[in-house]
Amino acid sequence: MTAPQITLVPATTAHAAALAAFVQHNLAHLHAYLPAVAELASIDAATEYLHAAQEWAADGDVLEWYVFSGAALCGSIRVKEIDPFDRKAKIGYFLGKEFEGKGIMTASVRLVLDYCFNVLQLNRIELRCAVTNAPSMAVARRLGFTLEGVLRQDECLHGVLIDQQVYGLLRAEFAGPGQESGNVKLLPHT
Repeated sequence: MTAPQITLVPATTAHAAALAAFVQHNLAHLHAYLPAVAELASIDAATEYLHAAQEWAADGDVLEWYVFSGAALCGSIRVKEIDPFDRKAKIGYFLGKEFEGKGIMTASVRLVLDYCFNVLQLNRIELRCAVTNAPSMAVARRLGFTLEGVLRQDECLHGVLIDQQVYGLLRAEFAGPGQESGNVKLLPHT
């Protein structure tokens, strides 16, 4: 059996129904670390968010892709705080619970990193995650990110100040798209 084609599609308001359904299906999973994403469970909330995401992309501030496995929405990747002068940005992602452990996010983020380094000509990508978010830390390690430190009480999550690990990846350290990205296609932002 061959792996399904993974497609990374720029976020548009056309994804509102799929995003709302995805969030409803993954509500508890997303709420643990991404309560703001968990609030996109209605079509109206998803539409409003996606409209803003399109505006951010048009301004070059944030680029967001939705990850599809075949026809199923399975996650998202976001590049934010894009700084062309200092050639750096931050990356974040989420994946539906039923899609974990299949290499989808690692392959997809690797392709977005390739886009960041070779199309946007960035030199540094930063990734932050809660010190208890083992799946996100595993993705960072598989992609070659270096743990640079811990930001103590950096984020208020569910009323509790939590520590975040900070990872960095430099263009010179990036290994390229890799074989696992062979079934992943990235549609660029226009």
